[in-house]
Amino acid sequence: EVFQLAAPLTRRQPSNKTMAAKMEPLANGRYALLTTILLAHSLIGGYYAGTRPEGAGWRYFSWHPLLMMCGMVGLMGTAALTKKKGGYTNTKLHGIMAWIGMMLSGGGLYVIYQNKVEMGKDHFTTLHSWAGLAVLIGCTLAGLAGGIFLHPDFGIDKQNKTIRKVHKLLSRGLLIVAWLATLSGLKTLIGDEDVVSLVIFAAPLLVAAPFTLM
Repeated sequence: EVFQLAAPLTRRQPSNKTMAAKMEPLANGRYALLTTILLAHSLIGGYYAGTRPEGAGWRYFSWHPLLMMCGMVGLMGTAALTKKKGGYTNTKLHGIMAWIGMMLSGGGLYVIYQNKVEMGKDHFTTLHSWAGLAVLIGCTLAGLAGGIFLHPDFGIDKQNKTIRKVHKLLSRGLLIVAWLATLSGLKTLIGDEDVVSLVIFAAPLLVAAPFTLM
């Protein structure tokens, strides 16, 4: 009778196959495709946004969307995908890419700040601007926590599953906000009527998001 009662409890435990499926690294082919989409979109989409409205051409302001796109979409997105490949080297590459992405985004913030100074406009007057600032500060804090606690060489608590979970969820949440901010920024530049351009701009993000941010 004891054996019969214990048996069902044993069957409820997750199998090794189930746990392995959850930890399966991102396949090389899918990784290459998704990183190509993100990097191409950050460059092409960043340039497109930087030259809006139609006929405005390239100017000092244009560096803001380009740097933000390259930082938060191109490099930060690729960093998230690289971490999903798993392993020691990819974990370190993930951190390097993320920090470069944050530095580029910091450059984008500097550009828009200086541009508003030159134009005599107030700073941080829109939800878009506050979202961008919050994401940059949040990513910097997440990056510092990742380096101090989770670095594979010298992290002081790199085996802590709770810190890993919080770092992952916080970082992905911040990237979701950042990607939405790129859409709100473009919408401001092209106007509410040009829905087609906004949908085309959003398409690469919609394709990559389930694999990058989930």
